[in-house]
Amino acid sequence: MHAQPMNREQFWRFADAAKESTEALAAQRMKILADLDVEALRGFCIQYRFFTIDYISDLALLVARLPFGGLRSLLGQILSEELGEGDPARAHPTVYDRFLTSIGVEEKDLANVLPANERILQGLTRDMTRHPVAYGVGLRGMGGECLCQTYLSVMFDHMRTNPYLQANADTIDWEFWTIHTGEEDIIHGELTRAAIDEYLRHDPSVLPELARGYERSISAWNLFWQNILDAHAPQLEAAS
Repeated sequence: MHAQPMNREQFWRFADAAKESTEALAAQRMKILADLDVEALRGFCIQYRFFTIDYISDLALLVARLPFGGLRSLLGQILSEELGEGDPARAHPTVYDRFLTSIGVEEKDLANVLPANERILQGLTRDMTRHPVAYGVGLRGMGGECLCQTYLSVMFDHMRTNPYLQANADTIDWEFWTIHTGEEDIIHGELTRAAIDEYLRHDPSVLPELARGYERSISAWNLFWQNILDAHAPQLEAAS
C-alpha cells in the first residue's frame, strides 16, 4: 500500500503495477479450475453472481454522486449496459445466471452466497456512501472496470479447459463470457482509465481519496476470491 502522497503519474504507475500483480495472482489461483469436479466448479462460479449484482447497485450510487462530466457519462453508459439497456433479459446478472443454469446449477442454489463474501460486498457499499465520491471512483470505477476484467479473463482461460465444460461446450450458454472477456470489456477498461485520468487532471485534489479507494478495492477483491477458493477448492489449492 502507498503511504506517501502521489502525483498523477505516480498513481498510474502504482495502478499498472497493481494490475500486473493482480493478473499474476489470478493466474496462480485460477489454474485449479481446470481440475475441479463439476460440483465444486458450480459452487465456485455461483459466487461471482453476487459481485455482478452488487456492482450494479454501487455503480448506480457512484453515478448519482459524480459531477456532470465525461466520467459520469461513461459510467452511466456502462451502468446502462450492465442493466441490459432497457431489456431485462440482457441484464448481465441475468445473462450470468443463464450460464450457471447451463452448467447444471439449480435455481435453489443461486442464492448460496458465502457469508464472508456477503460481508465484503456490504462493506464496499457502506464505504461508497461514507467516503468522498473520489474514493468511490477508485473503489468501483477503477476496481470494477479495470481489476474485475483482469480476474474474469484469467478465470475464463483456465475454466474452459475443465473436462466438464469441454465435454458440454455445445450446450453451455457462453454469452456472459463473450461480453466480459472480449474486446468490448477491454475497451471499457481503457475508456474508464482515460475518463478517470481526465477527472484527475480537472481536479488533482481528488487523487488521495481515489488512491485509497483503489487500494481498498484491491484488498477486497483478492479476499473475495480467496474466500471462494477456501470454500470450494481447499484440497487443490493446498496442493498447488
